[in-house]
Amino acid sequence: MIKVRVKKGLIYLPVDVRERLGIKDNEELLLEIEDERIILRPLKTIFRLGIESRKVSKASVEEFERESEEMQRKLYGE
Repeated sequence: MIKVRVKKGLIYLPVDVRERLGIKDNEELLLEIEDERIILRPLKTIFRLGIESRKVSKASVEEFERESEEMQRKLYGE
């Protein structure tokens, strides 16, 4: 468990945590409130996933759009 401080509403993440999770300056995080817990997760955009992922197949534009929309619904609950 890692202890952090809140100052003026800002939470500062230690460098080792940011490096471990690949969080860069000005990147967005998803914040969830679960009971009395705050859960922060890196927001993986479809573009970042595409860059970081191993390429295993070719997809048409239509297939890519369909997968993108499905992933956004899962991430944002829409």
